[in-house]
Amino acid sequence: MADTTTFDQIVVQSKGAAAAAPKPVRERSRTKRAASVFAWAGLLAAGISAIAPISHFTLQEAQTVILQQADDAGVAQALEQDWSHSNSPDYVETLAELAMQMPVVDTGSAYVAASRATELDPSRAFAWAQLAYLEARRASGKVNQASLDALTRSMDACPLCNDEIIGWRFNFVLTNWASIPEALRGKAFEQADVLRWIGPNAEFLADMRVKALQNGIPFDAYRAAVNTPARTWDIGPAVQANTVKTTRPT
Repeated sequence: MADTTTFDQIVVQSKGAAAAAPKPVRERSRTKRAASVFAWAGLLAAGISAIAPISHFTLQEAQTVILQQADDAGVAQALEQDWSHSNSPDYVETLAELAMQMPVVDTGSAYVAASRATELDPSRAFAWAQLAYLEARRASGKVNQASLDALTRSMDACPLCNDEIIGWRFNFVLTNWASIPEALRGKAFEQADVLRWIGPNAEFLADMRVKALQNGIPFDAYRAAVNTPARTWDIGPAVQANTVKTTRPT
């Protein structure tokens, strides 16, 4: 009987132990569930963090498109907003261009917006070109060092990327020839040489030649000195606002 009693006690103890066992198991389940909750929360937070910049970018793109399609009243309303801290170079560059196309040209807003665009993205060749024009305008029409610096930045950012801006810079250099250093003169002719190979630019180049000769600029000699290897396929898309054309000097 002693063996039986011993056996029964062992069985009871075993059953007791077995009955008590679920409690720590439940504790582990809560821990696992808590860990799962935290894991899912972490994944959700990571997902939101990943989506948020995309959503913000999409919103900025939408705002730019709306601005591009706005009438003068819409542009005027946009100019009245506090956009000086905008983080969208597309938006502020577009705003800078449109400010110059208003019935009453807003050069002040154009200057601030173009400056903001180049601050956010130094590769904005169109904004740099606009600053070259605006700096000269702010200096009573005289090309100063700030204007030359902006022109140089535009040439460096987009040497051959877009025929429109190449043509604008070429015209700007010829218009302000006396104030343009020799190095920039040569660079303007070198970059403009590609216009012979792309688009309907024959008339534009002929007009530039006449303009240059009328002002005593040896157009043919400068063009003959150019040895650019660029051809049509070297032209790629520029980083630019899609709305407007840079104001050409006359």
